[in-house]
Amino acid sequence: MKLKLAITLCAAFELAFGAAAAVAKDVPEKPELHIAAASTGITYLPMLVAKTRGYFKDEGLDVSIAAFSGGSKTLEALLGGSSDMVAGAYSNTITMATKGQHLVVVAAQVICPGWIFGVSQKRQAEVKSPKDLKGMRIGVSAPGSSTHMAVNYILHKAGLQSSDVSIIGVGQAAGAVAAVRAGQIDALIVNDPSATILVKDGSLKPLENMRTADGNIKVFGSDYPESSLFATQDFVNRNPKTVQAVANAIVRAEKWIAKATPQQVADNVPPEFLGDNKALYAEAFTNSRRCIAQNGEITAKGAQTVRDVLAAFDPTVASANIDLAATYDNRFVRKAAEIQP
Repeated sequence: MKLKLAITLCAAFELAFGAAAAVAKDVPEKPELHIAAASTGITYLPMLVAKTRGYFKDEGLDVSIAAFSGGSKTLEALLGGSSDMVAGAYSNTITMATKGQHLVVVAAQVICPGWIFGVSQKRQAEVKSPKDLKGMRIGVSAPGSSTHMAVNYILHKAGLQSSDVSIIGVGQAAGAVAAVRAGQIDALIVNDPSATILVKDGSLKPLENMRTADGNIKVFGSDYPESSLFATQDFVNRNPKTVQAVANAIVRAEKWIAKATPQQVADNVPPEFLGDNKALYAEAFTNSRRCIAQNGEITAKGAQTVRDVLAAFDPTVASANIDLAATYDNRFVRKAAEIQP
């Protein structure tokens, strides 16, 4: 009897120890994770939903999100060491590669940028297309950001130089809305929910709509991946379990968003990023919904499109020998997809 009891206890101990070891094996190397976000608009929803619904926490992560006014500021935070990862534009990995910095996307949040590029109400009579913007003030999230790069490309296609306009950083949220309404800028590139707010009340008339498939083809030639989660290659190498945990949470959020109603999405956005009107946020989500990724992957075509867009107006990118395959790593999101319901 005693022998049988000892064997049973031993088996139970091995089972418990094995389970504990399995859990320990997946414990993130860096459970306290700081993410610098270039925006908290709708194209950043997977990250916001993952936080609100506890998906990061389920993966053993305590994530803090610091919202910045644009991508250039998040890069400073990442390279300066105050942030571990960036929620920002995939294009940053390409531009930074030309400077010898190896950044790598581990989870894409969108397949298209979800931007509206439009003209302010007071300039609508004289600006019918981007070529009419010469000499005007154009609002971007921040100088040097992905929105600035997109504006440069749109101007390039219209036969203008970046020096033909004045670029003003206004963010993508309340600051951008206020700048247009106050007449501080003549045109603006902005994502939702700000885009829907401004178009709905007539403050901004769209010149280009990068929320739709046709709009992205018109501007870029195809869908253009933008918002993503990336880190330095060194961070990824040193913290593979942490990166996998992030990818698991993001893919889980993307799959939830794909099935959720606009109202459910609005109900799961942190209050500080929601705005005053939940119904308007739900409408804005509907307008940008097709841009949200569902599997977290960057495609080779998408990567090539971004590179070609940047090279069109940036000679540094055009002349650089960049290994695009090294700017994103889909292994983590593919593994995450295997374990999602």
